[in-house]
Amino acid sequence: MLIERKTKDGITYLYLMEERYNEEKKCFEKKRIKSLGVEESATIGKMTKEFAVVWGKERTLGNAVPFSETVIGQFPPAESDEGVILPCDIVNCGKFRNGAQRWWCRTHQVHWGTKADLLQAAREGEEGIKCANAKQPMDYTKKPLVIDPGDYEGGIGIWAALPTAINTTDEMDIDKVKIHVHARPKIGGKKTIDTNYPAVVITANDILPLLGVMEDKKRVVIAPPAALAYLEALINNLPLGILNCNKCHHPHLDLGDFAKNPHKKHFCGNCGVDSNWSKEPMISSPIKELVDKFTQNTNFVNSDRILDLRDYQDHQLKVWASTPAILWTSNQPQEMGIHVHIYQGGRKIIDDTFCQVTGLDGSLLERDKLISVMLDKLKNNVEN
Repeated sequence: MLIERKTKDGITYLYLMEERYNEEKKCFEKKRIKSLGVEESATIGKMTKEFAVVWGKERTLGNAVPFSETVIGQFPPAESDEGVILPCDIVNCGKFRNGAQRWWCRTHQVHWGTKADLLQAAREGEEGIKCANAKQPMDYTKKPLVIDPGDYEGGIGIWAALPTAINTTDEMDIDKVKIHVHARPKIGGKKTIDTNYPAVVITANDILPLLGVMEDKKRVVIAPPAALAYLEALINNLPLGILNCNKCHHPHLDLGDFAKNPHKKHFCGNCGVDSNWSKEPMISSPIKELVDKFTQNTNFVNSDRILDLRDYQDHQLKVWASTPAILWTSNQPQEMGIHVHIYQGGRKIIDDTFCQVTGLDGSLLERDKLISVMLDKLKNNVEN
């Protein structure tokens, strides 16, 4: 989602826009969703510098490769995971079709330089040089998990954690994508990390840079929008690739509708250039380069275990369809199937993946249908 400014009779109006893929025309189009009324002057409060990761809906600040470990923003006074306001970061990105200069806000992923933008700047001076999305709050996490794959000989696994397909416990489902991490320091050893995080930062030492085209970039952020886009591309068997901007050389990240429809022409979220072309239609993500660099075993094996949930009628349970890891560095193959937690008296007695699960009604659970339920829950949470 983005906000567009329009000026009429000296008054600036705001409209909520959405970029959607037009299947008939085979291109992306902006569609006006609703009017947001007249724009008021933005009042930005005190900014602080924090070690944090910030992202918006279907956005990761344009890139998964940050310039700095810290973020300057107006963070909420109470601990939260949403609501941070960030300053604009506006860079020149060429000209509009009418020849006028235009700029691109790397923070909020929207162009600046329309008549409405210039009018606001004329009214408010330097303080008025803000994009239309300047007041849009974003999700964030302070002090995110930072993990170096080289520190875990036993491998790390990173997944886009989704809501359950079935949940009979009193515990609320997650209402947004989380990043689930498994990490084993030693081969065959126990996991020292096995939990969900709001976002994860993959880092590397000087000997093993993460991204070959930008060896000075030592951090790649895996935030929910990028994780979900990558997972859905894997599930739907879409062509994933790596594209670096021909102007700023930053790794390109496709999100939202761009990550659901393979395309040749790509728009750089870092500098605003829209003339990047791939040889074939694809989905671009820096995560793909991490996968190519760190994956030791690309194989999958099906679980050989069988479970009948009718044997646990009086227990509480959670059921997920297993999904492919976003990043998997173990030398062991990934196990696929249906993952089940069963609780007795608040204690987890089963935590395993099964090839065949019989539901409480006696029918066999189907993994594909469970995945659809999980994604639908997520979509409904976003829409609500």
